Order: sequence, then C-alpha cells, then structure tokens
Amino acid sequence: MGLYHDIWSIGETYLLVPIVKNNRVVLLIEAVREKDKVYFYQKEDKGLIVFFQAIIFDKITDFNEKISIQERREERTIGNVNVGCTTRSITVGCNDNEPNCVPYTRTETICPPKYGNNPPKAFDPIGLDGGGGGDGYNYPDPPENETPCEKAKKIGNNAKTQDLFEGLKTKTNSTKEFGQVLKESAGQINNTQVEGEANQAGIDFNVSGKFDGFIHSHYSGLLSIFSANDLASLAAIYINGGMSNVNNFIFGVVTASGTQYILIIDDPEKFAIFAKQFLLPNGQIDQVYTDSYGNGIYIMYNIKNNGLSSANELGFVKLLSNENTGLKVFKGSNNSTNWAELGLKNGQLDSKPCNN
Repeated sequence: MGLYHDIWSIGETYLLVPIVKNNRVVLLIEAVREKDKVYFYQKEDKGLIVFFQAIIFDKITDFNEKISIQERREERTIGNVNVGCTTRSITVGCNDNEPNCVPYTRTETICPPKYGNNPPKAFDPIGLDGGGGGDGYNYPDPPENETPCEKAKKIGNNAKTQDLFEGLKTKTNSTKEFGQVLKESAGQINNTQVEGEANQAGIDFNVSGKFDGFIHSHYSGLLSIFSANDLASLAAIYINGGMSNVNNFIFGVVTASGTQYILIIDDPEKFAIFAKQFLLPNGQIDQVYTDSYGNGIYIMYNIKNNGLSSANELGFVKLLSNENTGLKVFKGSNNSTNWAELGLKNGQLDSKPCNN
C-alpha cells in the first residue's frame, strides 16, 4: 500500500489523500489540523474513491479545475486561518478518435470537518492502521520573525552565560585571550574553556559537533570592540557548519577597556555573502586578507587599538551597517544581565535596550 499524490488540500489546514494498492484507490485519508495539532482519519466516501481512481489512472485528455471558496454558516478557525469550503470541478475529456466517449465530470465540495467527540477511525502519521492518532500530532505554526533582541536572548541571557561573561572579565589583565564554547541543551548551557597563546591575539580551538555560542576576552592593548579576526572566526564557524542554530548563535567579547558585546546573525543571506571574503576555498581563514581588512577597512571607520572605546563602538556599528554584514551588535551592562541593540540614527549611535 503506498501513499499517492497530495490531491486535495486547503493551505496547511486540511489534506485529503488517496491510498493506492495494486493500481486501485482503496482508501482515503484525511489530515485535519486543529490549532497546533494534526489528526489523521479514514474518510468513508465511495464516490470520492471513484473520482480519484479516474483522475489518477484514466487517460486524461482534457483537464479543467475551478476553485471557489464559500463561507460556511458556522465559520471555523484552524490554526490562525478562518476556513470555509473549497469546491473543485474536474473534467476528464475525450479526444477526436473516441466518438462514443462521454466526458467524465465531477464536482466536489470539501469542508474541513470538526469531529468533536465522535471522530472516525484514526491513523498514525504514515497511514498505517495502528488505531493511534486520537491525541493528534504536533503541528505548531512556524515561528514569526524574531527581533534581534529575541535572537540574542536564548543563549545570551542565560544565567550561565552571564556568569561566564563575568568570569572572562577577570582574564582581561592576562597576556593571552581566553574563551568559552557554549552548547545549549534543554535550557542548560554547557561550556568548554579554551585559551590562546601568550602575547598572541586570537584562539585556535577544535570542538566536536555543533555549538551555540562563543565568547572570549581581549587583553590590554587589543581592540575595545570585535576585531577583523573575530569577524573572520565567526565567518568560519558559519560557513563550515559549526552553528547549532544560526538564529540563536551568539559571538561575544569582553575587553580590557571595560566593554562587552554580543554579535548575532540577523540576516543569514547577507552574512553568507559577507563571510566568504574572509575564507579560502577550503573554508580556512584567509589570514592575509583578514589582516588587510583590519588595517584598511577598520582604519577607514576609525576603529583603532589605541582609540577611544566610544569611537571604536560608533565606527564598528557603521561598519556593520554600511558593509551589508547581516550582523547586529549588542552592548552589555556591567553585570552582563542587560543588553541593548546598537544602531544608527542620523549618523550617531542609537541604543535600544532589550526587554529582558
């Protein structure tokens, strides 16, 4: 027994599918969505079985379909959609070599049912007769577009992440960078500490599997904002598939200047284009290009190692905006508990606190 084509559907609220065995339509399955649940039922309708048999197996020489939506007296809501009835008229015609042929025409009106306490026989999601399905199967609405603050919140506002940020602040008086690789599971953050080499900017690390964030420190003498090497590292993580969820991934830094920031990818399509410039064809960081980016583009935006943190901050936000990076940056409070999205307004810094 095999599942045939999607024959009759009404958006994501209703689906009627014929089941075929030995070239015969033997059964009809209804999938009915109620809010965030979907139910599978056997539909008893011999006329519709004949209808689908003709559509699937007869020699179709002419096809006509008309769809009209009619309001029901008792309008129903499935998910977030007000649902009426759908009427379709389909004709299987004849060619000129068949003078005795009579065109087959059938019109059907389907109204998504509401079975209440007496539903027909239920099925599991693959159509096998298991008697299940009475409780329905999860079918949530796709999430709406999240705001940048919402994207940063899941990992960035976790209490464990806040503690790790605070811990990195104690490392900024060192002569090397320290970092924390973050993996989230059921709301819990697990961390792996990594560190770079003395008197070297950057951290080389290898972590098995995908992860949800990376935060690190800049010691005295390094930038008070993300560096070009930081952007290249974020690009490598993204391009090489290291992110568990691009929508919630955070890339953070705390600096010896007393600043702390989070980057998130707000527009993956833009970031994918931006990221490629930092990488070689094998996915490794192009260090020559990255260095030239830091010595050229960064200086153009007045971002300097010995620059004021306020000037570096404004320059970095301008860079993110003007270079079509697809990134958003957030500035953290002294205790790492509150974050504000940084943007531009009339060429000046515009800070929008997130509702934590």
